[in-house]
Amino acid sequence: MFCRTGLSLFVSIIGLMAQAPPAGNFTFIPRADIEEVQEAIQKGLPNDAPVRTVSIANKFNVGVYTLNSRPSPAAAPRAPVTGWYHKDIAELYYVVSGMGTWRVGGELENPAQDDPNGRADREIRGPSVGGVLKDYTDQKITAGDVLIVPPGVPHSPGTMAQTTKIIRIVIDPKRVLPLHPAVGNPQPRVSRQAAAGKLPAKLPGTFTFIPKAEIEKTLKAIEVPGAYGDQAVRTIDLANMNYRLGVYVLHTVKPSETAPSSGWYHTEIAELYYVMKGSGTFMIGGSLESPVPDNPDSYSTKMVRGPSVSGKFKGATEQSIAAGDVLIAPIGVPHTPGKTAAAPRDILRIAVDPNKVLPLK
Repeated sequence: MFCRTGLSLFVSIIGLMAQAPPAGNFTFIPRADIEEVQEAIQKGLPNDAPVRTVSIANKFNVGVYTLNSRPSPAAAPRAPVTGWYHKDIAELYYVVSGMGTWRVGGELENPAQDDPNGRADREIRGPSVGGVLKDYTDQKITAGDVLIVPPGVPHSPGTMAQTTKIIRIVIDPKRVLPLHPAVGNPQPRVSRQAAAGKLPAKLPGTFTFIPKAEIEKTLKAIEVPGAYGDQAVRTIDLANMNYRLGVYVLHTVKPSETAPSSGWYHTEIAELYYVMKGSGTFMIGGSLESPVPDNPDSYSTKMVRGPSVSGKFKGATEQSIAAGDVLIAPIGVPHTPGKTAAAPRDILRIAVDPNKVLPLK
């Protein structure tokens, strides 16, 4: 028999669990920080450089890198081109401006281990395999497109028709890449050994290309009366990683001057928000008063957030956001979109889902 005392204890335990989210804090990356790195690339910093890399609840790392590629001539017909695949990290490329191509897919001829102690492997790619690309897709990319490359899929930049700026999001479950900037005492440099034996030309899996038109179609669908304001564009399983990755959009049509007093945190997923258009605020951080687990059968839990906990904000930051800014909300950090100063406000939401709680689309 389950007595009243036992029931009260059970409710108390659930309440304590809801009040104790995983440790962590949000990370705000203003557009100016990204542009500072892009300008440094134009002045000689090697292309594809870190802006910020953070730890998510001590479970995995998420990195924000940027590329600033000058216009480049097309390769001569049938001339060999090189590429690589990563063993441990997945990447999402968002094209901020410009246009060109990206070589992706196919396989590597004569695959060879990259220098395990070189800059690329240590700071940008993690352990990788390089070679001559064969049977790849010369994928056209333009401003507003998204390209997702799981571990094991060969790729390399192609021909850029214009100066092309890209935000590169790295999902790093094994934490093979360093935090940037380094936190506390940096770990000592450890010499990595090259892999022994014959290397595969590729690993199972393929890339995912999401054109700007598909993103804009989803943004437009949110304007339908009764539609939820946060919709999935695509949600995929990352080959060779056992993570799920979602690309969502938030769309606000009208300005609003009221900051919400309540929000939520997720118990399973981390999110990265990239502001594509408009401006406003985001309520984030602090803790929740009177936290309550969300209804597991609600649309938001099943389709958008995964298991989450809601309550009134305590000590949250009202963070100003504008086009080009990035905001990272780790697992367990309370948050919700705030005011809308300039509308429409369009946000690309990237959900990192280690336990695959979000549905595929």
